[in-house]
Amino acid sequence: MNDLHASLASEIPDLPAGPWPLLGEGVWGTVHDLGDGTVLKLVRQNGGLGTGASKHFREASALRLLGGMTGLRLPQLVDAGRFENAYGFSGPPLAGWLRLGKLAGRPADEGGLYALKTEERERLGEEIGAALADFHDEGRALAGEAAKLGNPGLRSIDEAMARISAPEQRARLERLKEMIAAEEGERVLLHGDLNFSNILVARGERPGFIDFAEAGAGLPEEDFRHFENPGPLRDAIFRTYAAISGRAIDMQRVRMAIAVNAACSLAIGSNAGHPREGMRRVSFLDEALRAAGIEA
Repeated sequence: MNDLHASLASEIPDLPAGPWPLLGEGVWGTVHDLGDGTVLKLVRQNGGLGTGASKHFREASALRLLGGMTGLRLPQLVDAGRFENAYGFSGPPLAGWLRLGKLAGRPADEGGLYALKTEERERLGEEIGAALADFHDEGRALAGEAAKLGNPGLRSIDEAMARISAPEQRARLERLKEMIAAEEGERVLLHGDLNFSNILVARGERPGFIDFAEAGAGLPEEDFRHFENPGPLRDAIFRTYAAISGRAIDMQRVRMAIAVNAACSLAIGSNAGHPREGMRRVSFLDEALRAAGIEA
């Protein structure tokens, strides 16, 4: 860690002395606790789908837009920058960094969501649904600026197709793009990757949203792309979201969003794991496309 601090000190202003505990690590980088109420997020140049440079740009841009939101638990952007030399550090090449205000809590998926009692899952779902409804409500006014970041669903399909070569799958994904682009309705600022790992829960606090690297603008239902599993938790999210937003959730749009997520899952994991896992991902995409009305 001392070596990391020494190599970053000349690149990032006003870094406190280490050590910096590691708070989390994903395919696109690491998050470190700087001990002063802020965290340092290091974004790798390579990871999953897309590029680290584009993800760094989107997250910094989205957090600047979100700075005026009230009543929500979102990271505050303190500062951000790009690395001129991606290979000036030990480990994977780095694209950039973000210094963020630290949010209390732990990811909602830690500890096993499905170990919770039914009423506990429902209560958590209600809290997530309410927070997302408020996020989209405030995000309507920011949709115009967020549109410059693109549409997360269309972008995700393009990134997935860079790794999907099967002609039949590609043709169906092109059809999915056409369907998403043809949908009419009011756009909002979207988180773009709202899975349970990106939702922080803390006692006495409403859920907080982190990791806005896939942010953009689109229809609200696109932020339900990771909620494909039915059950008390998802039902509570949807029910509370509809009640607070005052609008019914368009389940056809949700099914299209889930198909986008299935395409990304296949593209990311197509060459990894047991062959049976690959077959499962292919089946997931096929079933999700069928549910969205796109037959083989």
